[in-house]
Amino acid sequence: MKRLLLFLSMVTFVFLVGCSTSDSKEESKESKNEETTTETKTDSKIETETKTDTSSNSETTAPSTDEEFAQAFSDYLDEMMLLAVEEERIIGLYDSVTGVNYTNDEVLYYTLLDEVIPGYRQFVADLEAIMPENKEIQALHEKYIEAANIQYNSFTLMISAIEQQSMDTMTEANQGLDEARRLLREWLYQVDEFSIKAGIPLE
Repeated sequence: MKRLLLFLSMVTFVFLVGCSTSDSKEESKESKNEETTTETKTDSKIETETKTDTSSNSETTAPSTDEEFAQAFSDYLDEMMLLAVEEERIIGLYDSVTGVNYTNDEVLYYTLLDEVIPGYRQFVADLEAIMPENKEIQALHEKYIEAANIQYNSFTLMISAIEQQSMDTMTEANQGLDEARRLLREWLYQVDEFSIKAGIPLE
């Protein structure tokens, strides 16, 4: 009888403990779920607020595409201006021995060989070192590089023409200079368009 009572007591205890443990777990789960839900809601709210703040800050601080283009174009013009002086000097040397300033082949030859070609070779290298990140400006710059390379090749052809006394080679060199000028005109027209787009006066 005592064993039965003890057994029943143990079963009841186990059950109670079981119920108690189960309830405790359930309560704990519910409590944890409530806490988790509360925390999740709080975290979600914080995330939402953070996203809202970030979005708000992003809208406030992030530069527009137009502003980015204007800055990129301004930077490009600054870089090109640094090279413009040297190119002007080299072309000035070439002009001093050609056209109305031409005196003889020897003067032209040595001016090209000793001054124009070495100077322009370095100019092209410096030009190719400029690498705009903006795709439109990159395409614009590639046009200038193409023109400069054609012009450089024309100068070297002139050396060959004088050495060989070949009118055909000289004609080819002059055609190259014409093509380079055409590309440079296109570059200038596009620079003018970009300056209007960026709101940056070229004057």
